[in-house]
Amino acid sequence: MHCVTVLYPNKSDAKFDFDYYLAKHIPMVAGFFGTGIAVQKGVSSLTGPSAPFVCIARISIHSADHFQKTMVQHGVQILNDIPNYTNIEPTVQIDEVVRDA
Repeated sequence: MHCVTVLYPNKSDAKFDFDYYLAKHIPMVAGFFGTGIAVQKGVSSLTGPSAPFVCIARISIHSADHFQKTMVQHGVQILNDIPNYTNIEPTVQIDEVVRDA
């Protein structure tokens, strides 16, 4: 099993509209990938009150190939929506899930 992890690093001028993200962006992405998405909101860190990431999203995908094909077809629409909810440039990686308990 694979997933795509999307990380939105915290920064001093970070803006993130969770209402828009959860109501508009996530349903759009879920519709394109046809899989589950977990969204985590950063609260704090072990060393202080600021979380290193404002948001982390984990998108379950069938395969890395499926992800690439979906992004070719819908990537522009997905990426063009980012400024509607944040000023943070996300970091994206494809992961192999080795344990999910």
